[in-house]
Amino acid sequence: MSKFTKLQEMLAEALDREPDSSDVIEVIDTMAEWFEILLEDIGVEPASIPSLLRWQYLHSDYANNV
Repeated sequence: MSKFTKLQEMLAEALDREPDSSDVIEVIDTMAEWFEILLEDIGVEPASIPSLLRWQYLHSDYANNV
């Protein structure tokens, strides 16, 4: 079992970086911001989407420190 989430692994592959690189973390935050803007512009408020993207990274970091 990988210590990284599927999201981290997919982004790392797309960016040609390691799953825990700062580039991958920055992309996750950027994606979350994009979802926030998109949801605001179309008038929908499912706040769980940006939080879920950030949780994906934080969960793997937390799970591996326990």
